[in-house]
Amino acid sequence: MFLIRAIFKKLISFVLLFNMLLVACGPDEAADFVKKPDQLLSKDQMVSFLVDLHLAEAKISYAGIGKADSTERMFRNYEAYLFKKHHITDSVYYQSYEYYLAQMDQLDEIYASVVDSLSVLDTIEKNKSLE
Repeated sequence: MFLIRAIFKKLISFVLLFNMLLVACGPDEAADFVKKPDQLLSKDQMVSFLVDLHLAEAKISYAGIGKADSTERMFRNYEAYLFKKHHITDSVYYQSYEYYLAQMDQLDEIYASVVDSLSVLDTIEKNKSLE
């Protein structure tokens, strides 16, 4: 439960910071420079992957591993596992993420769904602890 709350707080901070940056930079200029990739992940695929990715980041950051090298290596291994789990390549993910970064309204929808999914997971964990 603590883990999901920590993820949720970090994600909310990220979304707020991201929105401020986009307002400052102007999404219209960014959208003009980023071409839609041939293998664009759908919004649902992005949400599913990002939920798993943020959970992995939180698990690793709270694992108590002292060395940054070990933490980075563990994250890269987990990230590779997630690419296999979701049947996507790293390049397809990164190209899709870059595209959605330039499409502010779509990325906002994606992260709203990620936050909703993490909230649901948090609620489930809270209910388990009450049983």
